[in-house]
Amino acid sequence: MQTQLPYLEDIIDESVEMQPLAPSVFDDYMAEGWRLLGHSIVRHNFSVCRGKMCRTIPLRIRLEGFQFSKSQRRMLRRADHLNVSCGPIELTETKVRLFSLHASERFEERRPESIASFLNQNSHREPVTGMEFCVHARNGTPMVCSFFHIGEQSVSGTYCFYNPQDRRYSFGTLTMLLEIAKAQELGKQFYYHGYVYDVPSQFDYKLNFNNLEALDWKTGEWKPQERIPVRRWADLVASGSVETLQFEK
Repeated sequence: MQTQLPYLEDIIDESVEMQPLAPSVFDDYMAEGWRLLGHSIVRHNFSVCRGKMCRTIPLRIRLEGFQFSKSQRRMLRRADHLNVSCGPIELTETKVRLFSLHASERFEERRPESIASFLNQNSHREPVTGMEFCVHARNGTPMVCSFFHIGEQSVSGTYCFYNPQDRRYSFGTLTMLLEIAKAQELGKQFYYHGYVYDVPSQFDYKLNFNNLEALDWKTGEWKPQERIPVRRWADLVASGSVETLQFEK
């Protein structure tokens, strides 16, 4: 399928080598739309979805006054019995195998070759302190691992992978809730949870949060974004009713 190439007149595609940063400097990077990717810190305002170029929309949650929704509180209660651990990022062979399983079913386009596409052996301390939540099965095998980095006033959700064959929980959302709760516990101001596309995609669950803000690439301002309940984006694509998301200006 040939890729269409709109938006090239204002393209942003930048990368710097991963390096230790002061927590306040890390906050500045996050506020400017950067994110962590393996051995680099990157930002870009475009991507490819279903063979076509689209815009990326960085998101964050303002933690002051933030409250979980009723369904999110229910999800946390349902997970109370799970074996959840929290500690410094540690890449093990078991986690590498879990990532491979996740990637084989999760990615339809541009499938990553290895976990190194998102994390590296220094991710526990670069660019700032890196932590992980892991949910373990009864035999101790991890079912899901999520990774986040801690700045002076911000927490950034770096990556999450899980066993796609276990559908009892919405693991991507669950681990985000755990990270948000940790950010609140640490007294941070913002939780950065990546980006969505301006067309329906598998990332749309990131829009289903209160106190949501979206980055305006043109002005560099973060503006309130209306919470959008989870949509069955695959059904929208199949029906041909795919529309560009309208973000508040």
